[in-house]
Amino acid sequence: MPYEPGGSGGELLALLECSGPLTRSDLVRLSGLPRTTVTGMVGDLISRELIVERTTGQADRATQAGRPPRTLASAAPPTVTAVLSCGRSGLEAALVTYPGQIIARLSSTEVVGYQAADLASIAKPGGDLVEELLIGAGCSRDQLGCVVIGLPRPVGPGESAAAVAERLAVPVHVENDANLGTLGEAAFGAGRGYDSFVYVTLGHNVGAGLVIGGQLHRGASGFGGELAHVQVRDDGDLCVCGGRGCLAAIVGSSLLDYVRLSNEEQLALPQILALAAERDPGVRRVFADLGRLVGTPLASFCTMFDPAAVVVDGSLGAAGQYVLAGVRESIDRHTAPVVADSVQVITGELGDRAKLLGGSALARGLRLAAVRGPRAHRLPHRRDCLTPRNTMHSVARYGARSDCRVPRPTAVEPAHLAETGAVDS
Repeated sequence: MPYEPGGSGGELLALLECSGPLTRSDLVRLSGLPRTTVTGMVGDLISRELIVERTTGQADRATQAGRPPRTLASAAPPTVTAVLSCGRSGLEAALVTYPGQIIARLSSTEVVGYQAADLASIAKPGGDLVEELLIGAGCSRDQLGCVVIGLPRPVGPGESAAAVAERLAVPVHVENDANLGTLGEAAFGAGRGYDSFVYVTLGHNVGAGLVIGGQLHRGASGFGGELAHVQVRDDGDLCVCGGRGCLAAIVGSSLLDYVRLSNEEQLALPQILALAAERDPGVRRVFADLGRLVGTPLASFCTMFDPAAVVVDGSLGAAGQYVLAGVRESIDRHTAPVVADSVQVITGELGDRAKLLGGSALARGLRLAAVRGPRAHRLPHRRDCLTPRNTMHSVARYGARSDCRVPRPTAVEPAHLAETGAVDS
């Protein structure tokens, strides 16, 4: 019989596409379907040549008993997501599979200066990059599932890129670039297993993404996480957002503008990061100051929302340790002791791949939601936490507590962020 997108067979196919090879037990656990249903559907899918079964690994060496494990995989070529990341230095494009493999990437400076304001301007250069990537990687147009565009500005509800969709004849999804970095770290990096965390991006401009209760928080108007436009000085300069004394008005339009304060020479960012690796005193000081400056509004957020972690942009190389120390210092100074003790300040694991992998996480979440419906939006079970939050009533005020961290998923169980793009378990 044909498999409808919402059917059990369609869900198993989607899980294999999104997670890569899985065993039958993995499919039972990830789908929540009865084992007998999974067994029957798998047999039917194999007979229809929609999935294939392979033998991998060895039997249990300790007992020399049992058969080698057998995994299932989609028989079709992998679906790829084209991610277009629009930055101040240009437009970067990449082809990424649902499980997070970056097949190819290219960049262009053709759209610098106007890409964030005018999505239609991205259609031609972005479409050309995607087509060049498909040809270079040996992928057919049928393998292109969708396009995800990351913009260095707030993205309002329902904002679309019709010109790009028409150019490439696939669905296009538009997202804030910091939110994409957040999704990347949540699904593939340092944010895995955290039910709540803040991701801070500093690579090109200041921004943040918020995960609250296992969901990406965009806000009612799409302005959620706009750390750059938090007021840090009452009498500061006017900002492009209309506010006064915003963090962006102090740091400047880019990280490069700020860190150049430490050196009279007009060095490029890679040169400044190299000086940080050499422990140049001036560069170390300016990055630590940046961490303290950014950490002050982050401390207020931590007090209000009590996240389990603050994940700092991992693309800063050796300079990241000084920013991290500055953020940690501000949080310790400006938050309640119980919050300061529980929140972890850690470095992102993905570096400049965070936004690209975040596009993959967003696309695969939408793929699963299409076949799962409402079940795709369930939150992690509280029993997975080391200390459920409802036990906090029995903990003395300012006493020790767990950060309620959900255990990290295995390679075949991607982290849960259903609506935002990561596969849920």
